[in-house]
Amino acid sequence: MMSMRYFFIRPDDLAGEVVTIEGKEARHMGKVLRLRPGMVVGLSDGGGMQGEGRIRTVTRDQVVLEVLSRFPSPREPEGELVVAQALLKDQKMDLLLRQLTELGMTRWWPFLSVRSVPHPDAKRQAVRTARWERIAREAVKQCRRGRVPDILPKGRLDDVLREAGRYDTCIMFWEGARDPLPAVIDDDADSPRRVLVVVGPEGGFAEEEAEAAVQAGFRLATLGPRILRAETATLAACTLVQHLYGDLRKVV
Repeated sequence: MMSMRYFFIRPDDLAGEVVTIEGKEARHMGKVLRLRPGMVVGLSDGGGMQGEGRIRTVTRDQVVLEVLSRFPSPREPEGELVVAQALLKDQKMDLLLRQLTELGMTRWWPFLSVRSVPHPDAKRQAVRTARWERIAREAVKQCRRGRVPDILPKGRLDDVLREAGRYDTCIMFWEGARDPLPAVIDDDADSPRRVLVVVGPEGGFAEEEAEAAVQAGFRLATLGPRILRAETATLAACTLVQHLYGDLRKVV
């Protein structure tokens, strides 16, 4: 049995009784997916609300649907998981964004650190950001989430550290740390929280960067005795955080 297809629509459209999808998305629905009147598809406004719609008509450039239901997405975390990632090479960042979206990341914050290798100029960064936005939307469709993660403008590590006071828990994963994550988490980890996770570049964080993080209120955590690739470290870190603070233990 084919799984239900999901499509993005505007929040105002999801609130109505009938929605019209036009242009490239409509052509994809009719010509590629071969959707026909009477079929039911999933709908998402990208901001946390989802629903279902029954197709009324399909033409070359337009698909009209009747909205059958609307509801808060059951696949969104109760708290927030914000991932600040030191810039990596293009393909690594692209894949990480997709995988972290699947894990439940709510905000993506790329930044430059002392050992960052890529230093894209404004034009190059704008191209990367536009690509990341497309990747995030595709990942949300694939994993049936209801919210597209926010992608913040590129910053520097100092910018990230200054935001520590806005979060319940701030963790920097660093190979020089002595304590694993369970040793530095709060006793009330089961309650929804706003968590900021900071992960370094290919060469890791410099010692002075780790010291600055501690001064800003971050906890330092290690990912074990082995030296991990930067992208492996990020996935491992966020999986652990989602298990301890998030919803990986829950069933929809």
